[in-house]
Amino acid sequence: KNEIIRTPKKDLSEGEKQMYALAVLWTLTKISRRPLPFIIDTPLGRLDHTHRKKLVENFFPSISKQLIILSTDSEIDEKYFDILKPNIARNYILEEVGGSTKVKEGYFF
Repeated sequence: KNEIIRTPKKDLSEGEKQMYALAVLWTLTKISRRPLPFIIDTPLGRLDHTHRKKLVENFFPSISKQLIILSTDSEIDEKYFDILKPNIARNYILEEVGGSTKVKEGYFF
């Protein structure tokens, strides 16, 4: 007999909450059948290696044709960047300089 096990949201780790939220957003995007833009800030910071890899290989390339990822240099490293490269149109670095933000083309390396 199959039994459904429910875990209260308060018992989930921050990474599990993030994965849950992304799954809900992905589902909404898929059922809308519309090309929706998607912006995600620091997407890998709370995740373990396995979940990071799954997001980079599966989620990011398929969630949207218009995806903006705001990451730190330790999240999207050279290995993950190479995986994403075929799907990247542009890269920018946001730098804080003298109290304001400067935008430069390129990535951290």
